[in-house]
Amino acid sequence: MVQQTVIKNCYLYSDSKKQKLSNILIEDGIIKSIDSTNENINDDRAVQIDAENKVVIPGLIDVHIQGAGGADILDNGEEALITISKTLAETGTTSYLGTTVVKPEEDNRHLRLAESYFNKKVMGAELIGIHLEGPFINPIKKGGLNPAGIYEAGMHGGLEGILDAAGDSLKMMTIAPELEGNEKIIKDLREKNIIAAFAHSDADYEQTKLGFKMGINHVTHLYNAMRTMTHREPGPIPAIFEEENIPVQIISDGHHINGAMVNLAYRNIGIDRCICITDGMHGIGLPEGKYLYNGREYISKDGAAKYLDGTLIGSTMSLLNIALKFMQFTNCSFEDAINSVTINPAKLLGLDDKKGNIKTGADADLVILNEDYTVDKTIVHGEVVYSK
Repeated sequence: MVQQTVIKNCYLYSDSKKQKLSNILIEDGIIKSIDSTNENINDDRAVQIDAENKVVIPGLIDVHIQGAGGADILDNGEEALITISKTLAETGTTSYLGTTVVKPEEDNRHLRLAESYFNKKVMGAELIGIHLEGPFINPIKKGGLNPAGIYEAGMHGGLEGILDAAGDSLKMMTIAPELEGNEKIIKDLREKNIIAAFAHSDADYEQTKLGFKMGINHVTHLYNAMRTMTHREPGPIPAIFEEENIPVQIISDGHHINGAMVNLAYRNIGIDRCICITDGMHGIGLPEGKYLYNGREYISKDGAAKYLDGTLIGSTMSLLNIALKFMQFTNCSFEDAINSVTINPAKLLGLDDKKGNIKTGADADLVILNEDYTVDKTIVHGEVVYSK
């Protein structure tokens, strides 16, 4: 039997002036129609959700997040993955790339477990793939990454050794193009339809340009874990700005990047290339306070996680709030801000026919927002997985 759900009396996020109330009909997890009538509903057994004149946005997609709700991909536990999924759903994120590092000393068991949850329905956000930061990155720009997860191209079985654990779930790898042996890895990634992303690199301007010619087709957390820009040593930033078709991750939380620098990127690359991310860690979804991460205490406050000595270790701000910060920093429209966390990442992943959209035939991954932009309900594949 066909399962129908209808979201009544909602405004689509693209209707900025709220001129037309819509009804969204969902059948078996897919958007069947969007109109102002209920004429396509087969019977009164359809689940009715009254949005009460609230705004509906596409489910958010985070392509860079390590954990949430006190759990981390590195925990290597089913309970951790379920906790992450449920916590993200509470914040309006419906799909994510589980971002992590390799652990060859443990046979990458966490990757094998994550692969088993790839595209699995868990009544929360859907794990749509893995994003690996490394191992083929420059130790000079490792940032907060564990040195044990960084090695040269030929070690530990190379790329094939990683694919043995991650399988088809590996969707993105952050890599440093200037290192010996990485040109072939970049080529192999692209041949396997895996995104090769620039960061954790000490490449200069010319090396970055060469990296794009090698096949780099994305940029991880702009400005972070790469050379800074000066008038004599421009570094990678101008090279990134000059590439017309390379989408760029931006941690628009006001901690990792100053708001003026967020706006600088937006003005130079345009909204279609902006993909806001959390680069979030396990404090997302938890109250502000003191927690333990990797055996060290940290404080979560104002959307940032910092060790007690003040070192910034990650974001604890939701992706929805980061999109709202992006709107504040750039003065872009609400629709553009939401696009930076929906259709833009969907296009990067080649999923824009099914995700990041509110259109007929797309997955019914939707979020109903309250007037203050907090999440009222989160819907994944047509099922309500969170209700305030």
